[in-house]
Amino acid sequence: MARFIIVYNSTTGNTKAMADAIKEGAESLNLETEVVEAFDANIDDLLAAEAIGFGGPTMNYHPAKPLLRILNELDGHDVKGKTAVSFGSYGWDGLGPVVIAERLREMGFRVLDPVERVVYKPTENELECLRHLGKDVAMAVKKMPHLKNLNTQ
Repeated sequence: MARFIIVYNSTTGNTKAMADAIKEGAESLNLETEVVEAFDANIDDLLAAEAIGFGGPTMNYHPAKPLLRILNELDGHDVKGKTAVSFGSYGWDGLGPVVIAERLREMGFRVLDPVERVVYKPTENELECLRHLGKDVAMAVKKMPHLKNLNTQ
């Protein structure tokens, strides 16, 4: 069965709430989804997944260091054609998720847009957009040629 792993780093719980909303959307279309704190992420599990999400805050105009560490570990592995999304919350500058999306594209991931960014705590409307992003991931994974048994009923 196809897997979607969402890796996040959250100091206030805002990015975790975003990750959970994406998971909710993906699971509504029967995509097996796991939300993992960045410190607990396993590179082998990420490489085995059909889709990966990266979420975190922007810290001093950069993505959070735990997420950068994972990106550095993934760099050089064959990820061509895997689906990815990037998202995060911020207070004054939301470039972190954009930088992550660019790195993912450079590595060969198929990054779905939009890169979702919210100021501080996500509103219910923003959470609904994140649920839709999760559904987009499920639909993209379903279209992968080697996966014919993902039920989206």
